[in-house]
Amino acid sequence: MKYKVEHCFSAHYAASCHTTYEGKHYFWSGHSPHRRFSPSKAMGISLVELLVSLSVAAILIAASAPSMKTLIVNNRIDNVADELYGSLMLARSEAVKRQRTVSLCSTMDDLTCDESNSGWHHGWLIFTDERDDGLLNDSDRLLRRVSGQSEFISILWNRGYSLRFNSRGQTSQSGTFQVCDQDSNSDAKAIIISMSGRLRTEERGACG
Repeated sequence: MKYKVEHCFSAHYAASCHTTYEGKHYFWSGHSPHRRFSPSKAMGISLVELLVSLSVAAILIAASAPSMKTLIVNNRIDNVADELYGSLMLARSEAVKRQRTVSLCSTMDDLTCDESNSGWHHGWLIFTDERDDGLLNDSDRLLRRVSGQSEFISILWNRGYSLRFNSRGQTSQSGTFQVCDQDSNSDAKAIIISMSGRLRTEERGACG
């Protein structure tokens, strides 16, 4: 007597049947049913979300602009003040080393002292001052020439266009340099020189 035992099962997407005829095994596998996969949709933003994001970014930039400008101005003032401080220290040390007067004066042309006192931000000269008159003459030796600084910076010296250090590193009169920004009311940096020739710096309000 013949008998047939059939087992069909499905695993995932493939179907198969197992049929037995009198101890013999036969397998049939059907075609896998097709399953459509919808592609994943790219995530995006709507026009409203974009406008909101741009508005927030604009507000943040506007809020940070004043502090960024202040930082730039302060860095500019510090750089010029450091340059001037270094020049003053050089003039004093050269006066002591050479045992003669060394002067600084403002200049407009990088060659002669500016007796019109147009401002130290145009540049200054450091030289041995044989005549002790604060002017660069033929008998003097130019030690350093510092070209004009940033056009946005003002350098004010309350003692005119020149400064002299004698062989002991002293000055004939005390005074103050003020370095500040011309286009803003930002804080200024002052370099204070005593008659002993000592220098010190301090923060101040806007230049007067």
